[in-house]
Amino acid sequence: MTVPLWLDVIVKLNPAFITLIVGSFGSWIAFSQYQTNKDKLRLDLFEKRLEAYEKLQEYFRYLVREANVIDEAFILLVEARYKSIFLFDQDIADHLEDVLDKSKKIRMIHIDLNGEDRLPIGQKRSQLAQRLGEPLNWNYEQMKESPKRYSKYLKFKYSGAHLG
Repeated sequence: MTVPLWLDVIVKLNPAFITLIVGSFGSWIAFSQYQTNKDKLRLDLFEKRLEAYEKLQEYFRYLVREANVIDEAFILLVEARYKSIFLFDQDIADHLEDVLDKSKKIRMIHIDLNGEDRLPIGQKRSQLAQRLGEPLNWNYEQMKESPKRYSKYLKFKYSGAHLG
């Protein structure tokens, strides 16, 4: 009895077809795992960036409440700068250095106005108090601009390559 040619072809191609299906399924699983790992990395980076950004915002809240850079606020700013070093591009590092410089000015002016060796009431003290407005106002502007400045770093895009 002879086997029809078409049946002979199917029997011979069957292992290759099964291998193709299994290989395709394996490739799909590998790609899905790659996308999942990529999303996990993005999420981890997002969470760390958000934490640094929140430290900066907490610093600004102290500044608004106290109109001074008290120790707690200064520590928050230093933490934000430290956490940001490897998470953001140079523009954020430069910005945080500027905020830190202004915060030091605010602290020094407050020490001159309110510390043990404070200036007596008079023209020099009045001029110094006026100088305090510049770094405070600059910081208030930075507080308003920071959401725009950080927005490009605080976006999380889900790849959507897998379900569930």
